[in-house]
Amino acid sequence: MLLAVIINVTAGTARAQTAIDRHVSAIPAAQLLSESPAQLVDPSRQQAAQYFARYTRPAWFVWIGLQILLLLYLWSSGKAARVRDWLRRRLPNIVFVRFFFGGFLALAVQVAALPAAFFDYRILRIMGISTQSPGSWWSDVVLGAGLEMVLLGIAVVIILWLVDRTRLWWLWTVGGIFAAAFFLSFIYPVAVEPIFNHFTPLPANRLLTARIHELAAKAGAGGLPIYISDLSRRTKAGNAYVVGIGPSKRIVVGDTLLTGSTDGEIVFIVAHELGHDVHHDTIRGSIFGAIIFILGAALAVLIADRVGFRRDDDPLSRLTLVASLLACMYLLFLPVINGYSRILESSADQYALQLDPDRVSGTRAFVRFADEGVTLLCPGRLARMYWYTHPPIGTRISSVNGSPNPCP
Repeated sequence: MLLAVIINVTAGTARAQTAIDRHVSAIPAAQLLSESPAQLVDPSRQQAAQYFARYTRPAWFVWIGLQILLLLYLWSSGKAARVRDWLRRRLPNIVFVRFFFGGFLALAVQVAALPAAFFDYRILRIMGISTQSPGSWWSDVVLGAGLEMVLLGIAVVIILWLVDRTRLWWLWTVGGIFAAAFFLSFIYPVAVEPIFNHFTPLPANRLLTARIHELAAKAGAGGLPIYISDLSRRTKAGNAYVVGIGPSKRIVVGDTLLTGSTDGEIVFIVAHELGHDVHHDTIRGSIFGAIIFILGAALAVLIADRVGFRRDDDPLSRLTLVASLLACMYLLFLPVINGYSRILESSADQYALQLDPDRVSGTRAFVRFADEGVTLLCPGRLARMYWYTHPPIGTRISSVNGSPNPCP
């Protein structure tokens, strides 16, 4: 019954993405620069956004809660210790035991989160935001789970190896976390993203390509390669971003952005992303994220040390308890992470206006984001804390077109 309400509200708009693009592209410049965000966006899409938030946000808490509860159950019931013993009987080398135990924890978390993740995917399909087929979605789930299993397995092996050899294992671990953050930022665009998306160079003979290169040169980032990503395989929402560090750095423009937006909007959005590059936000974000993770892990270990050991416990099986507490720390620190991200995004918006002072295209881009992404203009404060890495779209529109900020 509830899903039927969402379908009824959004059925017409979910099939009319091209019409939405045409409508946003046709808004007169004078209207974009004089009207409030609420007057510029589609009211039916805003109504749909309210339904969208109502059903996906509880699913997110279920997603986190199931992971915490399953990990606690595996530890408290002794099943984690039984898995450890089962691995020891079949694997003669402790390194392999630790690696596969870490993989088991990652898989358990993925399985626990699967119902909520699938519900979220179905809602996105119903809302007309996701274009991904069920088979493609399941393929992404399997690939993502496999990567997490490998990474967590390696992390468990390295950390417990350090614990065996030095009392300063925590100091080496901290250094390793910072090194891993930079390494992953470097290899992500060349080793991870191609697993999930296909990238092709933006044709050099396009006028848009020349405009982007000129903009990048103005920002001191001349020579960056520009790629098109096939985001349309998964979503109708447009996007562009600068990713990578050093030689791996590149500008990526989603094919959804190219087909649905005007050239002026694309240039403005790229200017925003170049703001992140100029401000070194990738590096700053990596450092900040590593610091938060270290604090969360330290608190999780501190609390775990004050919980009595089971008779079948050892440092390996006890990682299950630490992992559940680390998920709790994630809930605790997520508002801080998102708040920092919103500061970076707001700064990038202001830089975009300095680099490309086209307020008409900037406003049009954010109006399109609101309508195509079925995004609330002004979410509540709690919602911003837990789900918003960017300022509210109403705030972003008003900051570009000079209207009063509708989001207190």
